[in-house]
Amino acid sequence: MEFPLSAFASLLGKLRTFILHTTWIGRYHMKPTLGWTMLSREEMRQVERSLANSEQDTRDEIGFLLIHQGFADRFFPGTSVLHTRVRYVLFVPWIYDGLARARRRGRDLEGTLRDQLLDLARRLKELGHERTGVIGGDVVHLNRLSTQPPDRVYWTALKTWGLLLSHIDSSSDALRRIEARTHRAQQDDDGGQLDDSETTEVFAGLLPTPARWENPNAPLNFALETGERHYLREKLRNVRRPDGELSLLAHLVINNAMFALEPDLRLPASLDQYADDADRKALAVARDAAHLAAIGRMVYGALVESLREKEGVSTERTFRDRLVGGFATHGEAAKRCNLAVADSFLPKMSSLVRDVLRQTQEFVRAGDPFEFYKLQSCYRDAEVDRKTIRRARLAESAHAKDRRFEWEPDRYKTPPLHYRWSVVHDVLNDLHG
Repeated sequence: MEFPLSAFASLLGKLRTFILHTTWIGRYHMKPTLGWTMLSREEMRQVERSLANSEQDTRDEIGFLLIHQGFADRFFPGTSVLHTRVRYVLFVPWIYDGLARARRRGRDLEGTLRDQLLDLARRLKELGHERTGVIGGDVVHLNRLSTQPPDRVYWTALKTWGLLLSHIDSSSDALRRIEARTHRAQQDDDGGQLDDSETTEVFAGLLPTPARWENPNAPLNFALETGERHYLREKLRNVRRPDGELSLLAHLVINNAMFALEPDLRLPASLDQYADDADRKALAVARDAAHLAAIGRMVYGALVESLREKEGVSTERTFRDRLVGGFATHGEAAKRCNLAVADSFLPKMSSLVRDVLRQTQEFVRAGDPFEFYKLQSCYRDAEVDRKTIRRARLAESAHAKDRRFEWEPDRYKTPPLHYRWSVVHDVLNDLHG
């Protein structure tokens, strides 16, 4: 029997190391074995995301975040829930562009990059006294990077917002080109002719670095200088959504829009005045789908609770009771959600998730929150498809029973989808200075 690993989740995210586990395989007439399991990079990223903050501590058991991602990528291309402050899209190019100059003898570019990213966190947190938003700020005193450092967090933004040259596909590609540029510079020092071919360039129209950037002991902060603000406005006002039309993000920047941030992070109604006809239609569906997904998350929690109770595990009625209030808070929007229109905006969503949404909406329209158990089959199928039979809690297997026993309900959240609105709100604030 495999030893449960979920109890160590918080420790794993902080230690970023191996997990000691035991495997009992006595049924095969073998002795117990002791070994080490290395988490993949993706598994480590999932753990850290769950620990980062309450907004990110929402597990996507069924696939509701596909709705979130689909609409967020349409409205606000290039954004991510891991984004903090927009000046990072300048910090990262400045660091990459300066790698060759900052490189010490005998030090590879990746090692130099690590040093520069650590210096950035230190200069923001310890010297610049930025209290929030510093990526890796909580571990910089340990001389350690976050498992998702700024260049990874913002690479999609750099590409989508036009700060990278179009043929640069990844940070690894960028490092190779910088390495090539370094070698050519060395040849030039030996008397050869410097080749300024575009093949070694990475960024499109890179801004000059601010004063004292090269001084590792000079503080940094997130406040944009005037030139930086104008530069980013020009980039963002041209960001397009997947169908090639100007994105809602671009329209917000063009119109210098500003908004108050609602406590529940919902998309404000005032967004519609900046949207074209297609996006206004999409916004209406996205708002309703956010509420339908919130009820869906409650249903999942209620199903797990019910199964645990049947298995004799001491279980609170948290999510079963929450469904009653959920019907009152989210019910009208969930009933109203036009799933046919949602399908047209979310073509990549699986048929199993579509079925979950359809049956969840029928459940809400029926009006009895205590009949959630009728949804077990479609929720089980969607979870198994998303997480595999070994990790799904609603499956009918020994592994599923273990996963239900290990379940931590306090870490399972049921808020409506927010479509990264708080991130966009902060971008707009930063651009206003």
